[in-house]
Amino acid sequence: MLLNHVVFLIWENIVRRRVKWGVKPLTDWLITQGGYTRGTLGFIEGSWEATAALFAVLFGLVVMRHQWAPKLPYGLYSLIVLGLLMTLDALTGDCRFMWAYLVVLGILHDQVPILKTLAYTVLFFTVHTGMKYGLNLAPNLGEISTEGVLFAFFGWMSGWMYRGHARAEEIQQENSHLLDKVDKAHSRLHEYIDELEETSRRDYLTGLYNFGGLQEQVTKSLSRCMATGHYYHVVCVDLVDFQQVNMREGIDAGDQLLVQIARQLKKNLPPLAQVARYDGDQFVVGLTGDESAMRFCLETVENVIAGLRAERSLVNVCIGTASYPGEAQSASELIRLAEHRLSIEQKRIRHQEEERRRHLEKLSAVGQLAAGLAHEIRNPLTSIRGFIQISATESPEVKKWESIMLPEIDRINDLLKQFLHLSETRPARHTLFNLDRLIDDVLQLLNPKAILMGHDLTPQPPSSPVIIEADAEQIKQVLINLVQNGLEALADKGVVFVRWKEMRDRISIRVQDTGSGIPPEYMSRIFDPFFTTKGDGSGMGLSICHRIISEHGGQVHVTSQPGSGRGTTFNIHLPIRQVVKDDHGDGDPGGLPPKSTTNRSEVVDRLNMLNASPS
Repeated sequence: MLLNHVVFLIWENIVRRRVKWGVKPLTDWLITQGGYTRGTLGFIEGSWEATAALFAVLFGLVVMRHQWAPKLPYGLYSLIVLGLLMTLDALTGDCRFMWAYLVVLGILHDQVPILKTLAYTVLFFTVHTGMKYGLNLAPNLGEISTEGVLFAFFGWMSGWMYRGHARAEEIQQENSHLLDKVDKAHSRLHEYIDELEETSRRDYLTGLYNFGGLQEQVTKSLSRCMATGHYYHVVCVDLVDFQQVNMREGIDAGDQLLVQIARQLKKNLPPLAQVARYDGDQFVVGLTGDESAMRFCLETVENVIAGLRAERSLVNVCIGTASYPGEAQSASELIRLAEHRLSIEQKRIRHQEEERRRHLEKLSAVGQLAAGLAHEIRNPLTSIRGFIQISATESPEVKKWESIMLPEIDRINDLLKQFLHLSETRPARHTLFNLDRLIDDVLQLLNPKAILMGHDLTPQPPSSPVIIEADAEQIKQVLINLVQNGLEALADKGVVFVRWKEMRDRISIRVQDTGSGIPPEYMSRIFDPFFTTKGDGSGMGLSICHRIISEHGGQVHVTSQPGSGRGTTFNIHLPIRQVVKDDHGDGDPGGLPPKSTTNRSEVVDRLNMLNASPS
């Protein structure tokens, strides 16, 4: 109650001074507030629980200053804390309560700028002085000065704490910035390492995977296929004549060809297909899918090579394939199996080339022998024929043998002519012509013979005319020979079919009969000179046909099924356009690149003329 009395006396003194100072309108309100305050403080003074609650609120406000202060208007939080200090100061009345002001001042403003801290220090000091000394300042100037120094020191400490906190935040921001730089440097380093690893897995020329990168990709793909149960295929592709491209056109042209093939494969194959290049001219494709995916891959490879073959005649490939899980269980086994099959195909092609070379050498030797014998034999043969004709007119004994000897002499003479044809080395005269018309001429020429033999000649032309660049007379000679052989192979009434069509950059011609076929033991010898199964044959026809087709850059293959009624089929493949070889030979690296005998504008003009002419 003493505290209430003291506070009321102070309040009345303040009111009287305000009245004395001329603040008359506020007198009644202040007296009213003083009475209300007196009653309130009297209630609180008797309640230690309320005092403890105020201390708890003050402590919570000081502790939670960083979380709650930003949510209130600027300065209001400090004023609320200061109001609680004044209330507690009035309740306790202890002179040592100054330390509460100092501690709260130092802690509450540890993160407040220095100027604002100075203002709050002055405010806290003024409130403390007013609460402790009232208006009686003069007798207590010494104590007030000492307490002012303490408030200044705590204010300075609060400012020092603010500077330390600001410096700590700066250091923290610098550390965060440095950590960001370190993280970015680590990220760039990892990216650089990934780029180096990716570069080590890539082919330097085409950008495709190399062999090591291929093995890694196939291993990853197989692990996924094992989990999902999908199929995986590996297709190995080798350029057969790539060394000739390098020798004829140079290494740069060969590199451009490899880059072009790589781009076309990446463009036309599915996005998830892995494409690699290694060993110079070998490509490998790995893809996931069923048999249709494998067929699509093979068709894509064929289409890419066919498109390049239209520009370069020396672009041929051989292919080896392997599939998971039917044929191999691991990446190394899968690649090894595909390469093994590729090597088998390469050996087969080399064997064919060697057989072709030996066959041409044999034809060349036979031709040289035939040329020498033909000239030596024809001269005395002509003399013998003339002597028999003269003797037949003078001697009846010779006359009766004339009809036997003269045909035999003519038969020998025809055989010598075939020898001369075999040894003939005149350059081919390549021209553009309509293959449909040439085959029609051949069939019209041989149709009377077919009718007399009781057989049929059946052409099977394509839907559009076929234009080819070749020696028309030589191609006609080949077709006449093959159709005649077909007619002669028919025993009963049979049919000889002639079918032709255009396949991208090549022409396919098929001559098929319905005869008895060729025995298997004769199949490997039918193109050899002097080999024949006909009693009156010379064995030179198919050899000459093989030479003509080979000189045109084509191939001729034969299939036969004896006893099946399907007879024998000769398949001829010829390039649409011909290439003129250089004068240095095929194997000279200094040779010029192959050139077509006709330019594009001439071909277009002549094709337009052929298509416009009546059939």
